[in-house]
Amino acid sequence: MAEMTAEDAAVLAVDWGTTSLRAFRLAADGTILDRRRAAAGIRAIDDGDFESAFHQIVGDWLPADPARAPQIVLGGMIGSRQGWIEAPYLPCPADPAGLAAAAVSGRMKSGHAFWIAPGLSTQQDGRADVMRGEELQILGALEQLGGGRHLICLPGTHSKWALLEDGIIRDFHTYMTGELFDLLRRHSILGSTIEHAAWSEEGFRDGLAAAGKEGGMLAQLFTVRAGTLLGTLPVEKSGAFLSGLLIGSEVYAAAHNIPAGSEVCIIGNPDLTDLYTPALAARDIRCRQLGEYTGAHGLFRLAKDLLKRG
Repeated sequence: MAEMTAEDAAVLAVDWGTTSLRAFRLAADGTILDRRRAAAGIRAIDDGDFESAFHQIVGDWLPADPARAPQIVLGGMIGSRQGWIEAPYLPCPADPAGLAAAAVSGRMKSGHAFWIAPGLSTQQDGRADVMRGEELQILGALEQLGGGRHLICLPGTHSKWALLEDGIIRDFHTYMTGELFDLLRRHSILGSTIEHAAWSEEGFRDGLAAAGKEGGMLAQLFTVRAGTLLGTLPVEKSGAFLSGLLIGSEVYAAAHNIPAGSEVCIIGNPDLTDLYTPALAARDIRCRQLGEYTGAHGLFRLAKDLLKRG
């Protein structure tokens, strides 16, 4: 088989976040030809020279002649105020055509043209929320999910729950579950009662069961300390209990009004998404997991819509 060249790719997609980036070469049918990951998020580019960082990481994927280059589409925090070019938030409700229309164009000193995806915002009932990067994963899921009403969960440092109706992103909520877990175990009094290297499946499930109990999450949190002091919660289980309590509380808040037997689509790394499956199952809600490269397919979908924009 002949070796692939830069010209074989139709799209060069980069999901460029705060701490890292993931780059993909995609064929004309959306097949991922190659992928790379680098610890070169926007915070790591101290001098703000994003073009040099881009060429250093994926420059060998580009032909020297910009006219022969694949379509270049970037998404994530690279479009934030601290990124390469700011791409404003698109208000919900939003659809794929709207995301393409709100994308911002740029041109490198090397002559290569590129697009940066916008983020999404929502303001309802006095509540404001934003996302940047997760909308690409949602976009990548649309063709797999089809029409109708869907609830999507994107676990992470700031978990997102988005409501889709017939391909339109109607609304979403952010839950600071991952960040709160890290803060509590590292910088609160609970940390001294946690054996950080230990994991207990039983402790995690006990935490899930505690979520939604009387007093709410704020009252249940202190049981991590009290239980270890009184001997009812072994320290080797306390970290997993805290994880279960936070994830269970997130699921309780996000899915409390969802009818039993409904389905939630979960997108992300299986190491994290697998923790949400029992939390949803406890509420008789089915899970449908999509692959962790859904964001790459979302960037590809955006690239196709950008071609229509011209």
